[in-house]
Amino acid sequence: MTNVFRFLKRISAEVSYINSLFVSAFIKLNGLTFCEKNYLSHYKDIDNKILESFLNTVSGGIDLERLVRLFEFVISPSDKIVNGAIYTPKDIRSTIIYHCLGNLNNEQLRHVRVCDIACGCGGFLMDVAEYIHIKTQKSFKDIFQENIYGIDIQNYAVERTKILLSLLALSYGEDEDFGFNLIQADTLDFCSNNWNQEFSSFDVIVGNPPYVCSRNVSQETKQKMLKYEVSQSGHPDLYIPFFQIAYEMLADEGKLGYITMNSFIRSVNGRSLRQYFSSNKIDVRIVDFRGYQIFKKKSTYTCLFFLDKGNYTEDIKYVSNDNGCLEQPFVFSLIPYALLDNRKGWSLNDNSEAQRIEIVGTPIGKYCSYRHGIATLSNKTYIFKPVFEDLNYYYLVNDGIEYPIEKQICRDIVNSNKLNSEINFDAIIEKIIYPYYRNQDGKLCVIEEERMLKEFPYAYKYLLSQQKTLNKRDKGHTQSYPTWYAYGRTQSLQMPRYKLFFPKFSNSSIRCVLLDAPELLLYNGIAFVNDSKEKLQIVQKVIESDMFWKYITKNGKPYSSGYYSLSGVDIKNFGVPNFAEEEKMHLLSLKTREEIDEWLIKFYK
Repeated sequence: MTNVFRFLKRISAEVSYINSLFVSAFIKLNGLTFCEKNYLSHYKDIDNKILESFLNTVSGGIDLERLVRLFEFVISPSDKIVNGAIYTPKDIRSTIIYHCLGNLNNEQLRHVRVCDIACGCGGFLMDVAEYIHIKTQKSFKDIFQENIYGIDIQNYAVERTKILLSLLALSYGEDEDFGFNLIQADTLDFCSNNWNQEFSSFDVIVGNPPYVCSRNVSQETKQKMLKYEVSQSGHPDLYIPFFQIAYEMLADEGKLGYITMNSFIRSVNGRSLRQYFSSNKIDVRIVDFRGYQIFKKKSTYTCLFFLDKGNYTEDIKYVSNDNGCLEQPFVFSLIPYALLDNRKGWSLNDNSEAQRIEIVGTPIGKYCSYRHGIATLSNKTYIFKPVFEDLNYYYLVNDGIEYPIEKQICRDIVNSNKLNSEINFDAIIEKIIYPYYRNQDGKLCVIEEERMLKEFPYAYKYLLSQQKTLNKRDKGHTQSYPTWYAYGRTQSLQMPRYKLFFPKFSNSSIRCVLLDAPELLLYNGIAFVNDSKEKLQIVQKVIESDMFWKYITKNGKPYSSGYYSLSGVDIKNFGVPNFAEEEKMHLLSLKTREEIDEWLIKFYK
């Protein structure tokens, strides 16, 4: 793919030209010919020398699947961020199609209406068309006109879908002037009065809804999303309303099959969606890949999601699939909606054990406060490891330039995500430029610019050198900041005396560090905080236990390489036993993890 990118960079980045090059290469390499009446005739005018040069670049030939990958590969990075385009592997598409169409007989297949409501370059629609053709021998011309539909917000995606379908038909010897049910439209407009009614009442919807995280969603798009019931909690990612839209687009007994993010199972922004499923008693099946990476080179955590409209149920069907294997039949567990907490998040992986632990004592999030780290929105600017120091200054290096920084404006800070069993805590302590002071009322305020220039001229000079970077925070919307060098957020600027540090991610029982450090700050990681040392000592014993780790592996969000999330949403409902005073004393007297595990287990039976 890298060679293809370099070649195109030298020749042209224009969409029509790239399409022509890919079409010509496919036809040449597969021994096919253009026809004047076919849609493909628009893409045949490529210089032979350029074509031959390109063919030398794409070793191994170009089949339809590689063409899908090429079309997805050449989408601009900016469009991928905004529209969430991503290549869906062939085996995933085939599995979804089989689960949605596999029970239909040939007569039903001849009349089925299938849509991909965010079709991208058409991989799903190509596979559906081929599936129907092989099963029924129906012509592609009729399939394109009667069976498959596609919607995409990008015109070039619709164009490439037409190309892909035309090449599919041509590969089977069918060369016609095809008509297509493909429209360029924003699927979020489905609820508007002027929506094309032909694009509704589908028997089947398949696809990969766009994953665009909330911070990359435009204001215009956010306003459209708010029209949907499922987008009313937190800061919804773009994929979330596509569940409701698909459900409402389906016919009364329609089926939905997605490969999608699994974050809705637990996330705050998934609350409304979970409520939507449970309130409507929707028949949902989830194949959760948990920490397995379906999309290679992408840190995305996904699941297969199926639903049957009109088949109301009291249960969710769920199976954990940690290895991404799609060959064996999925054996689903039935989990009653009534046992799931839409607000806190669904605990689906061994739900009974997680719930048993959660009902013990007091939820840890209520037993003791926890804090996430500060949010400067430009850690590279503020946080540093001094290259050396003298009596009055720490010295930092940024972009190869050395700057002295007054010690009085600096605080110690730590990234607790770096904690592990081998590391010394002192080794991960860094410095942060802390442009804040406490006024006479005890309120934390940003140091005024005039005072900053007078008392901390070196720090001011350094920050001034980084002003362009700082002004880019919050996408350039920094007008509301009290001053241009203030942190992007005010969270965790001050914390109680005692702090129990631990990482946000771990692949084994965690190690904590408890410190009496009123002035020490935190970034990236997480810490329980309190003015009572004893309370934090108890929390430390509990969360370093095997019982806590067992809970995390059942309830926490999994990541690759056996890591699990220890963020607030994952740990806050863990039950801390309501120990009597003598039990607290006994727990604190225990020294080894084995002793603690053996003693604690009786509270969770």
